[in-house]
Amino acid sequence: MLKLRHPIALLIISILILFGVLRSYSTPEPRGADAPDVVFSAHRADAILRNLLREGIPHVSGSPYNVVVRNRVIAQLESFGYETEIQSRFHCNAFYGTCSPVDNVIAIKPGSKGKNAVLLTSHYDSGWAGPGAADSGAGTAAILEIARMAADFPPFENDIVFLFSDSEENGLIGADAFASFHPLFARVKAVINLEARGVSGPSAMFETDEGNRRIIRLLSQHLERPMANSLTYEIYKRIPNDTDYTVYKRKGLPGVNFAFAQGVAGYHSVVDDPDHLDLGSLQHHGDNAWGMLNALGDRDLDRISSKENAGYIDIFGMRLVHYPESIALGLALVLGVWVLLAIGLAFRKDFRIWQLRWGLLVVPWLIAAIVLGGLLLSFPLGYWADIHPIEHPWPWTGRLTLFLLLALVLYTTLKLFQSRVSPCAMMILSWGLIFVLAMVLASKLPTASHLAVIPLMWFVLGSLVDIFRKKSRAPLLVSAVLGFSATVFISLYHFFMLEVVLNFDKSYLKVLPLILMCLTILPMLLAFVKDRELTWQPARWLLVAILVASFVHLSLPGFTAERPRGMTLMYNEEEGSATGHLVLESFFGMVDRKFARGHDFKALALDTGWPEHKEWPAREVSALNLPGITVTEQNTQKEEDLWRHRMVLQIPERTPFLQLVMAHENKLQKAWVDGQLALDTKLESKQNRPADFLRLVYPGKSQVEIELLTAGRESFEISAITWHDLPAVLKAPFLGNWPDDAQPLFYGPRAQKIQKIMVGQVTP
Repeated sequence: MLKLRHPIALLIISILILFGVLRSYSTPEPRGADAPDVVFSAHRADAILRNLLREGIPHVSGSPYNVVVRNRVIAQLESFGYETEIQSRFHCNAFYGTCSPVDNVIAIKPGSKGKNAVLLTSHYDSGWAGPGAADSGAGTAAILEIARMAADFPPFENDIVFLFSDSEENGLIGADAFASFHPLFARVKAVINLEARGVSGPSAMFETDEGNRRIIRLLSQHLERPMANSLTYEIYKRIPNDTDYTVYKRKGLPGVNFAFAQGVAGYHSVVDDPDHLDLGSLQHHGDNAWGMLNALGDRDLDRISSKENAGYIDIFGMRLVHYPESIALGLALVLGVWVLLAIGLAFRKDFRIWQLRWGLLVVPWLIAAIVLGGLLLSFPLGYWADIHPIEHPWPWTGRLTLFLLLALVLYTTLKLFQSRVSPCAMMILSWGLIFVLAMVLASKLPTASHLAVIPLMWFVLGSLVDIFRKKSRAPLLVSAVLGFSATVFISLYHFFMLEVVLNFDKSYLKVLPLILMCLTILPMLLAFVKDRELTWQPARWLLVAILVASFVHLSLPGFTAERPRGMTLMYNEEEGSATGHLVLESFFGMVDRKFARGHDFKALALDTGWPEHKEWPAREVSALNLPGITVTEQNTQKEEDLWRHRMVLQIPERTPFLQLVMAHENKLQKAWVDGQLALDTKLESKQNRPADFLRLVYPGKSQVEIELLTAGRESFEISAITWHDLPAVLKAPFLGNWPDDAQPLFYGPRAQKIQKIMVGQVTP
């Protein structure tokens, strides 16, 4: 009979848990258009989305097509019976140094009390390259479908404000305009924001506010398929990404932020269209928003904030487990002491302290071998393949390779230490290390302590079962198996979670979560092989399997038509030069080198307006002599230790984008556009700015006044970058055989002119 500690039994347990974890990272089945009106339907929302984006082209804030999309949003709302309002203004967000036109669309479902309001929001503008079906057309369509559902739904106690914000892509400008100037914002007490950073994957709740214990409890009670992890929130707080919810969070509003983040190769690209959007992601988006709307709609919004945060993690996407951070340290201490006492009592007759000598070597060996193996595999799995920095379109061979690495390390460890380390010594060391991890996390990052507390808790539950078992040669069998099962869940869950931010070129980091399950399986494997003689043959076969899997991974394409490389044809021209350059632009170094060589693109150091010049695949062409800005007025005044520089710029007609770039050494303090504060470098932001800059998106005027307050030199140089349409005559020779696996990304095809402007003419 197969015993629970048999390697095959442990493998079966691991595979079953793997399928459960994969459910967390899957999406629900999209519901059809015939679903009841009180049930969100992805197919109905998809029909709305396709109507909004029927031309399939970008609609940047301020562009003519963005007005078309805005009017379609309004038409949908009015067809559901809502009165709509447009909040229009030219606005700047001083955190990001960007200004643009804003047309926020607002509709309200009145509540029975109407004292407070819940804000359900997503932005409807797109980036420059694609139509923005996922980011964030999916959020817009989901809210429109929810607005349709809510139109005939009995009133909630609170007002529901549907906000379709504008110019999020340019620096959260629409959200900032709403929070700063709209009187309705004063009644908003909670926010539900929908976002995307890819075209597929589950809609995860990745950000909430400080003091979130109560709102997490509401989320756990009202979401049918929760996907959330407080460690994700801790990571997100430390990376330079923002959404509209950042604006509201700075204002002190509690809320939840949902996004799906798989298929990131389609993010801000041409393929971010309805045909590439996963309807399961849209379904999950809508289910989450509708669930939280029902949770907050009838809630006393003055009492949803708490004095402490919660730690939380979903279990197979079925239930959200959560706990107050205040109990993390005490819980970790009680569970850890219980586990060590249980092990000590179970093996008190067999254990000798000297048995720990070799065991103390096993733990660093195991960790070092796994990390070093991951580092070595980073080369064939990542660096040698031409792949996206975050995702691979065919990831399972790479994942299998890393799992085979774990098997090789475990078998090698058993072979080396089989006769030197006893199972009980290894169990003490393994679970002692997990206890230490629990205490460190509970002290330093309590909302992430579940990484170690959950395995300790399941070991304790198993020990209660073991108490009632008959005397056995394996007195802690149930404890060890349950504890191992919990570490498999924690390890695999976070292994897949890291794929949102890491690719296989960082395999040495991807394997870190898997160390936990290796530590807890090792005592059981040592017990299994105790009376068996091991040979090196299985290790050789595992090594061969790793090499074969690596070769297969290398043979798979790093990009496909569905998951393309980001490659854009762009024209760059410096003022006064007789030549310009056609550039193959790629922000991640993913240019198709065969295409570049075949079309005579060579690596050239170009001035693109930024302080540091970098090499781009480029080829010389005759200059187009694009129109640029003209400085019609300029003066500088001394103000104590600062310099105030004023310029009046004449802008070419129909310019979609003007950017002024200044080196950090000029010590820019603040900047104003037509008297409006546009940048304050003292404001804390997660964004890492390579230089100080001002951006004007679709300024819609021929003249603009710029003021700069600096603490640096009296005079300095700035770069002015203006964008224009890329002439068809430049595109035609290349687009006919453009690679199928390459699509424009981020800023899209364009022609840009670089001008140098000296600032600093002192006025007496």
